[in-house]
Formats: sequence, C-alpha cells, structure tokens
Amino acid sequence: RAEVTIPPARDALIASPTGATYLELKMKRVQHALLTAVAGMALSSAAYAKGPYLSLGGGLSLPQSSNIDIRQPPTGAVVNAKTTFDTGYIFSGALGYKWASGPRTEFEMNYRTSALNKIATVGATGNQSVIGVMGNLLYDFKGNDAFRPYVGGGLGVGWTKWQRVQGGVSPTFPTGTRTFGDRDTVWQWQAIAGLSHPFTDNIDGFAEYR
Repeated sequence: RAEVTIPPARDALIASPTGATYLELKMKRVQHALLTAVAGMALSSAAYAKGPYLSLGGGLSLPQSSNIDIRQPPTGAVVNAKTTFDTGYIFSGALGYKWASGPRTEFEMNYRTSALNKIATVGATGNQSVIGVMGNLLYDFKGNDAFRPYVGGGLGVGWTKWQRVQGGVSPTFPTGTRTFGDRDTVWQWQAIAGLSHPFTDNIDGFAEYR
C-alpha cells in the first residue's frame, strides 16, 4: 500500500539537552510516501462469505526520502537536508465486514518504524515511528477458488515520532547535528493491492502491497 503522510504547515521547536538552544525540524515535502509489503491471516465466519472478520499482518516498511529544515544553534541558520531511511517493519490489525458482491469495509490500526540512514548524505542515527488509524474500503474480485485479488484504499490519521536523531559530520553540518526528537499528528491515505487464499473454511492468508 502506498501510504502518504501530509504534515501540517508549522515548525516544530525541539529543546536541546541543555535547554539553552534548540533545533527546528520542519517537513518540507507536502507528501511523504511510505511503501509497505504486508502478509498475514484473516479470520472470518466463512472464507469469501459475507460477514465480519479479523485480520492480523506484518511486513516490511520502505519509507521514501524526506527533505527537512534543521535550524542549528547558535546562529539559527536554517539548512535544508535530504533524509533517508533504512528498511523497517510494520504490524497491522483490522476489524472488517465483507459485504455481498465484493466490497469490504474495515477499521485498521498499524505500527511501523524505520531507522534513519542518512542526513545530508552522511550516516545518521535515530528512528522514526508511526502509529496509524485508518478507515479502508476494499473490493474482492471473483478470481477462483484458490486465489482472489483485491484492491482498495483508505484514509486516516498517523501519530509520528522522531527519536534520538543525530546527523554526522558533513559539508552541510561541519560539526554534525545535535541529538533531537519530535512528534506530530498528520493525515494519511493509502492505496492497496493484494491477493488472498483460503486455507480453511474460516481462515484466509493474504499478501499485499501498500
């Protein structure tokens, strides 16, 4: 699923360990896409039949790069820096309902986290984590008895947290960045494509790309 985080237009002021100076982190990209691959199981009253279901899944989180502004003390100069992430992981759970003729609606909660890879082309430490709540609408195509493809999308909210972030020495930051963190609440949307397979009358397995 392609999950897009849209940050609000505001600056986040982050206290330094001494409290005397601060770093300022501001997301510059209007859209921050997070790609994930998820596999899991869905439990229902009957596979492929109308009714409620519960699904649980886990997989890989592949965040795209972000551009951020970092205000560095003591001058307060703002420097724009490209930030990249390592491959992380995601866990998700959803309560849903299968309707007649293919549609499904569900309420999803997920958690994903990834370590920072680089700030301004050099190594960085720290991680970004997101707790998300989504409302999804999906459609199951008929397929065959073994496999059934589906597509969908969702809208929701994410609570994003940056922890213990620090960039190394680089031409952009000759002394590196100080350690900082931040948190924010953002809107999210996702597009979904997947494939399900019934293992028993009540259990489906699925693999999907968001």
